[in-house]
Amino acid sequence: MTGTIKIIAFDLDGTVLNSGKEITARTLEAARKARSAGVYIIPATGRQLDDIPRPLKELASSFIITNNGAQVYKMPEGSLELSACYKTETALPLIRDLRNFNGMIFGACDTAGVFDNKGRGFESGVTARKMTNSWRGGYPLADIESLIREGKRFIKLVMLFEDMAERRRAFDAFLPREDLYVTYFAGDNIEILPAGINKGTALEFAAGKLNIDMKNVMALGDSDNDKEMIQKAGLGVAMGNAEEVLKAAADEVTLSCDEDGAALAIEKALGFAGL
Repeated sequence: MTGTIKIIAFDLDGTVLNSGKEITARTLEAARKARSAGVYIIPATGRQLDDIPRPLKELASSFIITNNGAQVYKMPEGSLELSACYKTETALPLIRDLRNFNGMIFGACDTAGVFDNKGRGFESGVTARKMTNSWRGGYPLADIESLIREGKRFIKLVMLFEDMAERRRAFDAFLPREDLYVTYFAGDNIEILPAGINKGTALEFAAGKLNIDMKNVMALGDSDNDKEMIQKAGLGVAMGNAEEVLKAAADEVTLSCDEDGAALAIEKALGFAGL
């Protein structure tokens, strides 16, 4: 084992993936070198398992955290170790509340996802534009409320916006609710999970399974949904492109995701020479 860092947990988009959604050779090599030194690599993302690039899945020698901490998978088996689903009595009124806002609703359930076809975002055409752009298409359209009534279990609800004033209005409306955890991973969305579910709690779960103290954990991220794991880790590192609030919460700030900032932070923490 190298030094005191025994786990490296990192966000994907804007952290180990650059602005072109790619992991550079230097960042990949730094993570591989850390794993070879006996450090556990744990990707921690808002994405679903099927949407994680193969090289990053292959790096995960113990766990992968998905859906902002709502799920933890044991690797390399890919078996589900933790899954935090909405209760029906919470999910149904929440969907109705979300439909009051002009945005597109996306519901995540395990490795699959669905866009709500009853919301105002669908009616206004937000859905079609988002499906062909940042969300890459491929997800079906359905009435999420009906799916919940039929027994479908959702672990995360996301709303995507084109009007940023509307996004702020929705964020401010849901943030005070004590039964929810409200965050975001990009400037055009909000993500809503059951209270107490976040990347930080999921990372604590994974570290506990490995019998590793959180003081021996390094976490890297760039956005609001990384805040809890940055704060809970013994060494929390914010990317140079991170929001100011995350930089303030971190122990260190590295270079941006387009400057191999994640690789630099890993090299520094583990005492590696620059690759």
